[in-house]
Amino acid sequence: MRKLVRRPSPAMIVACIALLVALGGTGVAAVSALAPNSVGTLQLKNGAVSNAKIKNNAINSSKVQNRSLLSADFAPGQLPAGPTGPQGPAGPAGPAGPAGPAGQISNVTVRQGSVDVPGSSADKPTPNTFWVTRSVTVSCNSNEKAISAGTGWSADVDDLELATVYMKPIIASNGIVTGWTARGANNARDGQTHTFTLYVLCYS
Repeated sequence: MRKLVRRPSPAMIVACIALLVALGGTGVAAVSALAPNSVGTLQLKNGAVSNAKIKNNAINSSKVQNRSLLSADFAPGQLPAGPTGPQGPAGPAGPAGPAGPAGQISNVTVRQGSVDVPGSSADKPTPNTFWVTRSVTVSCNSNEKAISAGTGWSADVDDLELATVYMKPIIASNGIVTGWTARGANNARDGQTHTFTLYVLCYS
């Protein structure tokens, strides 16, 4: 008994040819190598070349454009510091700051010295013309400064003429007041010697 073989239809033949062409083209594209110098900047999309895809030591000085790198591209301490530049002009004065708290002086010590001033045995015919004077000096300790001074007498009676002629500070070469000197005058007309005392306030 003869077997019958059915011929393929024209549509089947066209479909098979299209399939072979498609498979053949894919195979060629998969195995074909890129032509030399065929890939350029236009074929690379942004970010296509990452750090992981760059070979170690592949980029050297010849691959870097001169004066194109910034200081931020280098690790700290890699770039040496340049020489110190010239001093710029002074800026405008700023506003005055608030006043500070008032200073306080502590450890004040009163140091004193005295001198006896003789009295006149008899006054001149005209009052207040015969005075006997003596001076006294008081210095602070080496670690102290003098801030003020005053004087006084051993007698304090209304009809006695006892006076301070002058008081002046003792100023060291560095401008610090180290003590005071003063002179007292006795015209008490009682013939008595009275004590003149200088008091100096010293602080450290």
